[in-house]
Amino acid sequence: MTAKPAQEPEPAPVATRTTEATSPKSEKTVPDDIPKGRQAAGVYEFTGPLATQYLEVPLTARPENPGRDATDDEPAIPATAATVFDWPFSAPDDGRWKPTKKKPNQLPDNAPANPEGE
Repeated sequence: MTAKPAQEPEPAPVATRTTEATSPKSEKTVPDDIPKGRQAAGVYEFTGPLATQYLEVPLTARPENPGRDATDDEPAIPATAATVFDWPFSAPDDGRWKPTKKKPNQLPDNAPANPEGE
């Protein structure tokens, strides 16, 4: 007879756990890590019209340059791709970056240069 009273208290904690799982406080299980005004971490391509500096990285982001042919007065300018950068924590959400699957083509401005031969 002592087995029945020991088994009866068990359903009460189970009911409490179920109530806690459906409470409004526990509905949001994943907190929002992305600060306001930022995008998720990842690789983004710069789409802005003018070169822009971001001091928190530091990074100078440059737009795509289609280049131009040489003229009598000016030398040719080679085409260059827009900055593609792997933002390690979060990217700016300033309308100048779009997610991309392209390979990053720029490091932070303060990154050491690769020695020749590597």
